[in-house]
Amino acid sequence: MRFNSSLPYPVLNKENDNYQSSKFEVELKAEKSFGQVSLEMFCTLENEGIERLIAEGKALYVMHIECPQTSFRSIVKSSLPNISTKISDHQLRGKMEVRPFVVAAATINNYTNVQLNDFYRELPLTFEKGNMLATADAIEIILHEEDTETQNLPSIITVRRVEKSEYMSIQMSSDQILIELPKEIYDKYAEYAGSRLKDTILATVFTPCLVDVFHTLKEDNTGYEDYKWYQVLEQIFDNNNIPFTQVLDGTVPVIQAVQLVLRNPLGKSFKEIEKLIKEED
Repeated sequence: MRFNSSLPYPVLNKENDNYQSSKFEVELKAEKSFGQVSLEMFCTLENEGIERLIAEGKALYVMHIECPQTSFRSIVKSSLPNISTKISDHQLRGKMEVRPFVVAAATINNYTNVQLNDFYRELPLTFEKGNMLATADAIEIILHEEDTETQNLPSIITVRRVEKSEYMSIQMSSDQILIELPKEIYDKYAEYAGSRLKDTILATVFTPCLVDVFHTLKEDNTGYEDYKWYQVLEQIFDNNNIPFTQVLDGTVPVIQAVQLVLRNPLGKSFKEIEKLIKEED
């Protein structure tokens, strides 16, 4: 979305001289972590008239987000100069553009501002709801794709059948985490793991497995660092801006760590169940 410099009303922007001794600038922080892109926008506004309109609820700070490849668009509004939001990375691809604005939250009649340049001071000015009062440069964010080969969780977990066992067990002393299932349960797993309830079934099997793994590592991770599964888990967390050491020292609770690495297994499971129930009704 590009700024239109030929608007019939004054807009505070560094590319024009509509205002004197004024400034609207932003700083943007973007962070990708476990399937979400977090955005934080910090606005610096120096114009008493526009600041007063925001304080009175007549104007708002706006963060406009757009991804050309997916046609994703979102607008986040706030009366505060700091705005934050989170977006699922499934809605984004390639690059995204963030454009900061200050917009009218309602019709503003007989607009005046002592910092307007002389040309506009003598003109009757009205801003309709949604009109721009200020805008800053658009900020482009390149979305790097994850290394799916090294971060593919199923590639480090193998589910296998155990003939003489009544309960699920976990083996961690190899390059892969081994989930051992009793024969009857394994047969059901193998039959339905690719069904319409695949996320529910995977969560049922993988969640307790990883809870056990993380609890074991919290107690003592000595001897596991050389295994591939450990290194992949470490890379997954580090690449998602959460040091794996925070899982090991308890800063990130085990149950939270499991939900992060499995990308919200409960949420995906209940979506599958809800969809199935609605279809049956």
